[in-house]
This record gives sequence, structure tokens and C-alpha cells, in this order.
Amino acid sequence: MTRMKSIFRWFLANTTLATVAFLSAGRTNLPMVRAYIATFSVITLIAALIVDPQLFEERSNPGDIGLDPFSGTGITIFFLSTVAVAAMDAGRFHWTQVITYQTQATALAFVAFFMCLQVWTMAVNPFFSSVIRLQTDRGHQPITRGPYRLIRHPGYFAMLFNMPAIAVALGSAIALVPAVIGSLVILRRTIHEDRFLRNELAGYAGYMLMVRYRLIPGLW
Repeated sequence: MTRMKSIFRWFLANTTLATVAFLSAGRTNLPMVRAYIATFSVITLIAALIVDPQLFEERSNPGDIGLDPFSGTGITIFFLSTVAVAAMDAGRFHWTQVITYQTQATALAFVAFFMCLQVWTMAVNPFFSSVIRLQTDRGHQPITRGPYRLIRHPGYFAMLFNMPAIAVALGSAIALVPAVIGSLVILRRTIHEDRFLRNELAGYAGYMLMVRYRLIPGLW
């Protein structure tokens, strides 16, 4: 995959997100929806410019379906559902009006932080696939630099907390329902992937001795 193809995929992803958000909201003048889409656009553009294009190709077309092949699709569905429900709540139905603007702004800052952490993870880990598989065709090996020095799954850490933060940033308590379900899917995938890598990837057991925690330093 070339860098231009990565940028084209960035354009498609952002067009899809904006379409889902604005159609769900029924209007385009919601400040926090606009701010979230702008944040998503800028950070994902940075990813398209700095992450190895071959990783995007792997994530789009992995070499095999791998272990637990449907979790990646499930995460995407719950992510888009979170945005859609939150936008409908804020723009159309006003189911929940309990989240203050200050709380939304703080949550958006956390969204930006978690997205930047995920981009950093992808930048240092060329094996951050969309499926759980042993990438022998790509020279798979444990990654120990960057955020992988602190926890074994920093990308999943970012995704786990990002979805609830999105719901809060968009001002919707009810959108926490798909967000939390999506986070549980990510948690389940983390457990399966960590076990798979321990059993199948050479050197991973040694890495586990160096970095003890999967997702939350000092806890788990």
C-alpha cells in the first residue's frame, strides 16, 4: 500500500464518520459533534502520514482470518453505534441532558489523548493487525519499545477508554451503553490475544516477564 492509498482511506473513514454523525443528529451545527469530527480528522491524518502503509494494508486485508475474527468488526460496529446514538441524542431526541459543556470538553481532551496513544502504538508496532494471528509472513516479533515498555497492549488500552470518552464528549449518557459494550469486546479480545501470543509467538513469554501488566499499570 502506498502513502496516497493511506490518505485515500483516511478520506473515506472521515467521510463515513461525518455522514453517520450528521445524519444521526439531523443537523450539522452541533459544536461538540463538529469538534469531535475535527479532532478525529486531524489525528487520523497524522496516522495516515506517519504509520507504515503496510500496516494499514494488513489491517484492511490480513493474511488469514485469525483467532476471534469477528471482534474487529464488532469493535467498529459499536464505535459507529456510539457516535450515532450520541448524535441522535444531542441533535434530535434529547434523551439525556445531564452532561455539562465543561465535562464534554474534558472528555474530548481525553479522546484526543487516547487517539494519539493509539497512533503512537501503530507507529512503533508494524504488527498491530485487525485480527489475532501469527504474522509469520511479516516477520512477527514482540515489540518492546514506545508504550510497549509500560503495558503489553497500549493500543487496546486506548480503545478501551476512548469509546466511553466519545459518548461523554458528545454529551450523551445513553450512548455509554454501546460504548461500554464495545469496551467489553475490546477487553475480551485483549485476553484472547495475550494468551495466543504467549503460546504462539517466540519471545513473547520473555516479554511478559519484562512487562507484567496487560492494560493497566499496577493493576492488570
